[in-house]
Amino acid sequence: MFRFILSMEAILISYTTKGLSKTESSKLSKRLVGYTDRSNRGNYTYKRKGLIVSIGGIIISRSTFIVPKNKAKEIMSHIKKRDGSVSYWEINIPRKYFKD
Repeated sequence: MFRFILSMEAILISYTTKGLSKTESSKLSKRLVGYTDRSNRGNYTYKRKGLIVSIGGIIISRSTFIVPKNKAKEIMSHIKKRDGSVSYWEINIPRKYFKD
């Protein structure tokens, strides 16, 4: 019981876009991880949050991240909808690393 207070079940997700065009791969990455939007010839920059950050996940790299277990299906279905391939592992991680 003490374990559930200090740690949280999470899913480590890794995906590939092998076989997708660079455009489709970029769209998927931007949607998941986010991107920096520049306007007016670079005078203004805006950080656009991706799905991972908006659900409180942890970005490891562009194609690897950790999400709370209850949000993993949403992320994996989004990747599969774009024809990406997904690998995932269940893990326990300290709750303090997630933004609630």
